[in-house]
Amino acid sequence: MTTPGGICLTPGGYNGTRLEDLSPGTKGIVLLILYLAMDKKDTRPLLIDQPEQNLDNESIYSLLASYFRRAKLRRQILLITHNPNLVVNTDAEQVIVAQCVKENGGLPSFSYSAGALEGCKDVQSTRQQVCRILEGGAAAFQKRERRYSLDS
Repeated sequence: MTTPGGICLTPGGYNGTRLEDLSPGTKGIVLLILYLAMDKKDTRPLLIDQPEQNLDNESIYSLLASYFRRAKLRRQILLITHNPNLVVNTDAEQVIVAQCVKENGGLPSFSYSAGALEGCKDVQSTRQQVCRILEGGAAAFQKRERRYSLDS
C-alpha cells in the first residue's frame, strides 16, 4: 500500500525495510501515519503526546505535518509538543502555552494562556510566547534566519 504522501507500506515493511529493523523514530512515524491516514471514519477527538520524539525535523516537516493537517479536517487533534515545526506547519488553530513556576520549597504552580499564532504582536501574545519557548526567542530565530539566508 502507498499512502497519500508516497510512503510504501507492505505487510512486512516500510519503504523496503523490515518493520523489526526500523529505528524507534521511524516506527513512530509509521504508526502515526497509519493511524492518521487509515482511520478516516473516526471523528472523535485525538490526543497525541510528543509525536516528535526520536524524529528529525525534516521528517516532521515533510511527513507528519501534512497528515495532521488532513486529519484535523475531520476531527479535533490535541497535540502536546515541544517542536515548532509541528506547531507552525500543522496550521495550529489554537495554541495553549503552559508555564510552571516552582515556589521556594513548595509545590509548582501552573498557568496557561491560549490564542492563535496569527494576531497581535504584544509581548504576551501567543506568537511571542511560542517563539520564546520553541525557538529560543526572537533574537535566536532572527539569527538562524540570517545565517540560513535562503533566497525565496
